[in-house]
Amino acid sequence: MGKIDLNKALFFDIETHRGINWDKLSPAMQSAFINHYFDPDTYKTPEDHYSEIAGLHAEFSHVICVVFGFLNPATNEFVTQEVHGADEIKILKYCEKIFTGFQGGGYYLVGHNIFGCDIPYMAKRYIINNMPVPDFINTYGVKPWDQVHVDTMDFWKMGSWSRVALEVICASLGIPCKTDEIGGKNLYTYDIEDMPWDELVHYCTEDVVSNYKMFEHILKYYDTTT
Repeated sequence: MGKIDLNKALFFDIETHRGINWDKLSPAMQSAFINHYFDPDTYKTPEDHYSEIAGLHAEFSHVICVVFGFLNPATNEFVTQEVHGADEIKILKYCEKIFTGFQGGGYYLVGHNIFGCDIPYMAKRYIINNMPVPDFINTYGVKPWDQVHVDTMDFWKMGSWSRVALEVICASLGIPCKTDEIGGKNLYTYDIEDMPWDELVHYCTEDVVSNYKMFEHILKYYDTTT
């Protein structure tokens, strides 16, 4: 993609949660989960296992928060925008407008593990909700050398095979990251009706800001002109 221009980077991060509780799933969905995911050696019931891991699978969960971040062209300050709530259709429509607008402005997406998580997850949720996948996140047939988006997990590999968490990279660079109590490890313990939305949005925003600071730091010392 040539030299990386931070002024055209649209950072983003998503948070996900089980779409509905186990007792509201259709028999077909319950059967699919039991047949392909349930671990009876670790969990007493399929419901226990489902409650904990459903948010990791687009087929059994939904997007509840998305935060975008970018450099304001007028001030050169990093700013964020967010959308959250239990209404996933509203979130997906909001994101479609963001994706379309920034794509038209020549931007590219940046995020940590977005190729393995955020982008495919959102594409699946658009399809499951009978909505067209925005062109900005449609990566079908894109050759590696034609890819415009940047996954900072892949970027940090520097050609190695190791997967490194955002928190680990930020810690090694002296960048604050993940100070909130709510997050991926305990998000599943909340029902959607009791979700502490302010904490969740702050957590997601913190990830985006940390990701920006980390990427900015790397680019100071890593030549991307070739």
